[in-house]
Amino acid sequence: MGEHIAGHGHPELECGVGDWDSEVYGNHRILVRVPGTGPEPRPIVAAELPWRRQDPEPEDVDVVVLAPSGRRIRDTVAVEVTAARGRIAFAPVEGPGTYAVHYLPYAHTGKPYYPQAAYRRPTGTADPQWVHDHGLDRPGPADVWAALPRAEAFRYEAASAVDSFAPLGFAATREERESVELAFPDAEFLLFGEDRAHPLGRYRQLPARWALGVPFAAFEATADRGECYAFQVGVAARQDLADVRVEVRGLPFPVRCVSRGGTDARGRPFERRIGVAAGGVCALWFLADVPADAEPGRYEGEVVVRADGVPGRALPVRLTVTGRLLPDHGVGEPHRLARLGWLDSATGHDDELVPPFTPVTREATADGGQRLGILGRVVQIGPDGLPHRLVSTFTPAVTAADGAPHDVLAAPVRLGIGRALKSEPLTAGRPGPARATWSTRAVGDGVLLRTEGELEADGFLVVRATVEATADLDLPDVTLDVPVREEIARYTMGLGLTGRVCPQTYDWTWDTAAHNQDALWLGTTHAGLQLSLRDEHYDRPLNTNYYREKPLVTPRSWAGDDGRGGIRLRTADGVRTVTAASGPLRLRAGERRCFELRLLLTPFKPIDPARQLTERYFHAYAAPEEVADYGANVVNLHHATPPNPYINDPLLAADVLRAYTERAHALGVRVKVYDTVRELTRHTPELPVLAAFGDEVLAAGPGGGHAWLQEHLGDAHVPGWVAPNVRDVAAVTTGESRWHNFYVAGIRRLREHVGVDGLYLDDVAYDRTTMKRVRKALTATGDAPPVVDLHSCNQYRAPDGFASSANLYAELLPYVDRLWLGELFDYEGTDPAYWLVELSGIPFGLMGEMLEGGGNPWRGLVFGMTARAPMTDVRPLWRAFDRLGLPDAAMTGWWAHDGRVGTGHREVLATTWRGADGAVTVAVASWAGVPVDCRVTVDGSDVEAYAPAIDGFQDERTYPAGGPVPVAPGRGLLLRLGAATAP
Repeated sequence: MGEHIAGHGHPELECGVGDWDSEVYGNHRILVRVPGTGPEPRPIVAAELPWRRQDPEPEDVDVVVLAPSGRRIRDTVAVEVTAARGRIAFAPVEGPGTYAVHYLPYAHTGKPYYPQAAYRRPTGTADPQWVHDHGLDRPGPADVWAALPRAEAFRYEAASAVDSFAPLGFAATREERESVELAFPDAEFLLFGEDRAHPLGRYRQLPARWALGVPFAAFEATADRGECYAFQVGVAARQDLADVRVEVRGLPFPVRCVSRGGTDARGRPFERRIGVAAGGVCALWFLADVPADAEPGRYEGEVVVRADGVPGRALPVRLTVTGRLLPDHGVGEPHRLARLGWLDSATGHDDELVPPFTPVTREATADGGQRLGILGRVVQIGPDGLPHRLVSTFTPAVTAADGAPHDVLAAPVRLGIGRALKSEPLTAGRPGPARATWSTRAVGDGVLLRTEGELEADGFLVVRATVEATADLDLPDVTLDVPVREEIARYTMGLGLTGRVCPQTYDWTWDTAAHNQDALWLGTTHAGLQLSLRDEHYDRPLNTNYYREKPLVTPRSWAGDDGRGGIRLRTADGVRTVTAASGPLRLRAGERRCFELRLLLTPFKPIDPARQLTERYFHAYAAPEEVADYGANVVNLHHATPPNPYINDPLLAADVLRAYTERAHALGVRVKVYDTVRELTRHTPELPVLAAFGDEVLAAGPGGGHAWLQEHLGDAHVPGWVAPNVRDVAAVTTGESRWHNFYVAGIRRLREHVGVDGLYLDDVAYDRTTMKRVRKALTATGDAPPVVDLHSCNQYRAPDGFASSANLYAELLPYVDRLWLGELFDYEGTDPAYWLVELSGIPFGLMGEMLEGGGNPWRGLVFGMTARAPMTDVRPLWRAFDRLGLPDAAMTGWWAHDGRVGTGHREVLATTWRGADGAVTVAVASWAGVPVDCRVTVDGSDVEAYAPAIDGFQDERTYPAGGPVPVAPGRGLLLRLGAATAP
């Protein structure tokens, strides 16, 4: 009837995997055997089903019986349904044989990628006369049922191995629990050693496997030399247990309990407090690092578990080490769970440089401050620890970082707390070439102000000002003023404003429950800054459809005591001043408030138009030969494809992915994989371990979603993406956790052992620290620089908290090579400012591509953007780029405002490529609402223009000098200009 599952853990039934339509009948069934009784079929049989369920209301779920042929038996009555067992009667209409009882049938509703399982409620399908004839409608049907002929339950089956409840999902009965507790009457809790192959996960009830075993019995295990060996100790609480702690004794090599904590995503040690309610269970997970040179043999020790007010109890551990030496600690075989060691990985936690960034330079200033230099930017820190001057040397075209200096600030940044302060000298430090730090203190009447700051080589500048009351203190307001030159603050985005020309005035207040907004970007392409406001309680929110499940934590400092703090923008005398004001604050003596301001200094790096035009992407699964034949040289392998089947764990198919990558490299095609941390596939072997960590890694939420999530993760998760073609189901992870350490270590292994060239990131759920570590992990190995691109659906929607994608992900962009923005973006009804700020990536030092509906190819081209192949056929444009020599030409975008090439119409924009031979190609695109006749000029002179034929883009045509060049609304042209452009 199906595959057998060893070590099933069910006391009465063998366990296995069967084959049926789970979308109709659910994922679980029990097979019953109807015995033969002669030539006539029995009119009725009774079956007892020891299903040992953990779903909360089993009596409210239907029971469906299928005959051996697969036909549903309508004459079925559920006489008794409890969590422990079910008693049913049915008509064995096909005579002797094996009948299947499906006991968790459901229907998936909603979108295929985000389904919602609704379990079918009991329905009366039996013929009333049949019910009456067998007395099942009379009082006491259980007595009637007991007298009926019996069909024997003999096997439990799941729709797949990953759906199975075996072995620890079968709950002990009340009698079994009482029996094992009576055997240890003085124990406040019981301990059970358990193999890694049988993770407890989030099952909440004592497993039958444990109840029928021997508590405190020695755990016997076998490990190889060099292995990071994982095992678990189950704790069954007879009373409430608070702060469960562990101690490992006797084993001669390191053993740590990862359930109790480890290293967080910032590289800091932390501890988890573990509690277990009376009657509940939990699993404590351990990693034993067996040395590569360990002597084979048997090693004995013990795990001691204790809790507040409860004495410790020991579980003996006997570990036999084999003579086999295991490479890479076993991480190449995911089923071993050795990858759990990555939870404490420190990969990328350093202050070393990442190309193309340069070391932070430092020199003291006459006023006691510091002058810091990074790629294309200079930051002058005043003696108060705040930025006094910000300078950009990026060129207006953003193609180089050695242009003329441009001051961003009109005056120093100021923090006012309504008290006169006396400052101490600024102290400075330099942890590494990629970071500089500073700090100072200031004292006033009843107040102490500590200011700490740091600048990183990528342009990340943060200042943390902590106000401490040395006596009871009432502050009328804490204010921050950031004065930006008006000619620099040409555009803006954030705090409810989509990318646009900056308004003269604007007001905004905190509303974190509905708005993922704490940052404002102001600037132009070659100089700008993003200001974001946080405090010490910041916790990264969820994004991409999940913001409302875990929104921003309103900062108690910036929002003020009444939550009415906010930000205002005012323009006067050539200066746009951004002012954050907290409103009144009351602090008692010893109380502190942290006012953190983050400045991202943009752009982060020069754009590379040649790379943009020569890296040609293929966004679909196809054989490497097909990708190369198409003309692409980079392939993005999404999940739910053969080399990358399961979301966000591509190492599960490492061998297939490696073979694909080797074939692609032989053809000159680079390979990138979809891999983020926002969601995690149910196929990840470590998922049950992470589930046992509560909401540390898996996000807490409303539950529901796909049936698998409800059956195995309980009622406090956030449902993630479902890929029906590979039967993949995912759960959403938290904004920051140890899983990021695991992820970074996994990225390094993908690069080193699989050979991938980079990542395709889809709506990233981690911060700049993890992004920087990812880039370092990719850069550490490989013959060529890695390639990383970021895709986002338009986040400016209610489920995402109305956050512009470019603003949300700005902190990641120093380490990204290309943008794909993306689904739900409007390429037709938006102006050039929106395109520049929200879509192109250029103000941040990178370039982008289009997605929704193929984008607008004419408008996109003036930003160097094309669409996603093969969904859109961009090969005609690729061929035109090569024919016109654009990859070898110098690009000057319309945003540079150099005035050399004109169109004669302010709503028709032009971007040029000038070759070494003086040949000029220009892309023009219209944002006018009506047809426009343009007049193309170079340095004020009329020139002839030639439009080469490009399939799907334009027909061949020559336009005489001074003659009209007609451009339709929303369209444009790619033109080679005449001899007037020659040197």
